[in-house]
Amino acid sequence: MLLYQKITLITTILSLIVPLLVIFVYFFINPLIGIPILGFFLADAVLISVKIIAIKLAGLFIVFCIKNTKVVGLALILCGVILILTIQLWGIPGFVLYIVSGIMALREKHH
Repeated sequence: MLLYQKITLITTILSLIVPLLVIFVYFFINPLIGIPILGFFLADAVLISVKIIAIKLAGLFIVFCIKNTKVVGLALILCGVILILTIQLWGIPGFVLYIVSGIMALREKHH
């Protein structure tokens, strides 16, 4: 496994913890509480969580399924840009790690 693949895998694993927790609370804990007001506060968080999960899984798919490292590098940089545009301040750590992974993939000699 190459270093940019490891960084992307670590980024995906670490940044899926919070979105999956938000979705769990929204769909499993909220009905048990019975207070619909909690749904109003968590609805936006659920939408953002779904966006984060989609971007992270797309990045993971790109890294392990595409063999051309130049395409992978550009796609990872694009994932980082989409992440920062989608969730703004909360996306900075993922953005930085995706940019680093993308640059490392662009510099990789294997095609």
